[in-house]
Amino acid sequence: MASVRRLSVLVMVLVTLFVYYFSFDSQVHVLSCEGNYYLTDAQVYDLAGVSTKTRLYLTPTHLLENRIYDMPLVKSVDIERSGQKLTIHIKEKTVVGYYIRKGKKYMLTTDNESIEVPAEYEKTIIHFPLLSGLSASQRSEICKVFKKNKDLNRKVIEKIAEIQPYKTSFDSNMVKMTMVDGNVVYSSISGLAMMANYQAMLTKLQGESVCLLLDEENSAIDKVDCSELSSKKKSSSSSKKSSSDDSSSDDSSSDSSTESTDTTSTDETQTTDSAVTDETQTTDTTSDWTYDESTGLQYSESTGLYMDSDGTQYYWNEETQQLEPVTE
Repeated sequence: MASVRRLSVLVMVLVTLFVYYFSFDSQVHVLSCEGNYYLTDAQVYDLAGVSTKTRLYLTPTHLLENRIYDMPLVKSVDIERSGQKLTIHIKEKTVVGYYIRKGKKYMLTTDNESIEVPAEYEKTIIHFPLLSGLSASQRSEICKVFKKNKDLNRKVIEKIAEIQPYKTSFDSNMVKMTMVDGNVVYSSISGLAMMANYQAMLTKLQGESVCLLLDEENSAIDKVDCSELSSKKKSSSSSKKSSSDDSSSDDSSSDSSTESTDTTSTDETQTTDSAVTDETQTTDTTSDWTYDESTGLQYSESTGLYMDSDGTQYYWNEETQQLEPVTE
């Protein structure tokens, strides 16, 4: 008799669990995501594998947390269950910008952590600027400034479209920031902290497609002549190109003179000289990288290209007046 009762209880429990599993009450009725900025709610739900069809009390929360924590931009995650509501609390890493190395895009966080951009994150790069032509040490210094100054938040970062290295007579380690609104801002790396007040400085200076110089020492913002700054950079680039052309011209004249003087040389001698010349030119082409103080990069006169410490090469775009990465 007792065994029959135990069997009946067991059957009732199993039937109850079976009915509950397929009932509407076992499912999540409300999904909520808080703290996410770069990731949309839909991305979080999709990558975590949750929906309104998820069995609320039959899915361990730690399993969902581990799935979300594996996302490269997530710093921490906590999941809360209340009735039929599932709330996902996320804390994301702050991204300073992204850079391109050997054809791949990398997000750079305030902790100087480089994260390769996966396919599902491709659209997130619209939230932060391109770090173009900056060396690894310059990127590291920029990360330190953004991490130290909490006012340099995501809303400030989103106003910047691109950050490039720049040099003046008084500071060889400045940066040039092209803003989303069309303005251009020049600053020392340490002076980037003043960007927290960018919107306020625009109101004061009535800036519309203007160039601004952040003077950290005097805590001032000055309007500068954009065309003058651009012409200096263009002049520097043209000077290098002219120097390279003059050098090539001198070599050509020298070769021509030598050829005229040695018209009595045999074909065998000419062939040997030609082979030596080709070898010398090849060596010059691959070993003429020199440090360029105006950009902080290596410069090759033979190719007209710039190269950072990571090996990424850049060319000077006359239309945009900017260094742009060479795409393969």
